[in-house]
Amino acid sequence: MKYAIAYGRNLDLNRMKEKCPHCVLVGKAILQDWQIAYKRYITLEPCKGGQIPVGVWEINEEAEKELDIIEQYPTVYRKEYVKINFNGKEVEALVYLINDTHPKYPDKKYFERLLVGYKYFDFDEKYLYEAIDRLPRKKVLILAGEPKTKYINSCQKVGIEAECSLDFERINEFDGMIIPGGADVDPKFYGEENYACEEIDTALDEITLQAINYCVQHNKPILGICKGQQILNVAFGGTLKQDIPNHRRVLHNIKIEGKNLLDDYMGENYLSGSRHHQCIDKLGKDLTVIARAEDGTIEAIMHNTKKIIGVQWHPEDMEDNIVFDIFKTML
Repeated sequence: MKYAIAYGRNLDLNRMKEKCPHCVLVGKAILQDWQIAYKRYITLEPCKGGQIPVGVWEINEEAEKELDIIEQYPTVYRKEYVKINFNGKEVEALVYLINDTHPKYPDKKYFERLLVGYKYFDFDEKYLYEAIDRLPRKKVLILAGEPKTKYINSCQKVGIEAECSLDFERINEFDGMIIPGGADVDPKFYGEENYACEEIDTALDEITLQAINYCVQHNKPILGICKGQQILNVAFGGTLKQDIPNHRRVLHNIKIEGKNLLDDYMGENYLSGSRHHQCIDKLGKDLTVIARAEDGTIEAIMHNTKKIIGVQWHPEDMEDNIVFDIFKTML
């Protein structure tokens, strides 16, 4: 008789019935001297004195093949054996452990899927939350020459340390960069004459464009906010509308387009605050629109291959901290 244990998404009984029909649930147990960790996905790591609840399945050769497929063995997960106390005796059980070594915050939708299995087994959810608390705090560079208190506070609320500086060549000290809102982008950077820009800081724009390129080269995630989104678009060859009506100091609904990180956290519609008079016109290369206002204005973008996201509204003014929570999962 061969056993396998589950500690994450495979605790979802409906999922197991669909993807691993040859696996037979036989009970649950406590795995000693291990704890949950989050890398690319959930995994386990040795921890003297630690313990976690697990589901126990009886498996045969066909069942193990099914598990290999669902766990993307050997590319994503590897196989090891651990000892568990089951039905009054110590037995060996197969366990899948992730190959990735880099800690990573689970995104909202993935974490909710983990909770499904915990509810099936009536396991204490504290084990999942404690693993989040053990993750190292990420640190981001806010590209600004003066303190941006609202941005710093919003980062801290979701467990991110933040520092304001224009010295982007320090980016290797940080896990990512935030480009905050500010004055209008100098239209010379997207090949136009100025006919409606109200404030311009050309020197800052030059630094910001250099910083974006530097982060791309060093594979560092970027969050652009308001002007930050606009200059991200310019950095990738896009253009801006220099003046638009009905977006200054108003609340309006935005609609999320497609399945993306915003959809995972916000659903199809989201009420946001708006205080800008410029927006994206021609979309930059390799960027995708992921949200629009009701009048069609582009409200959020993301890069097709890089960890880069931009939003037109000001999440530092919102109480929910959703955008900063999303950015944390990209770090």
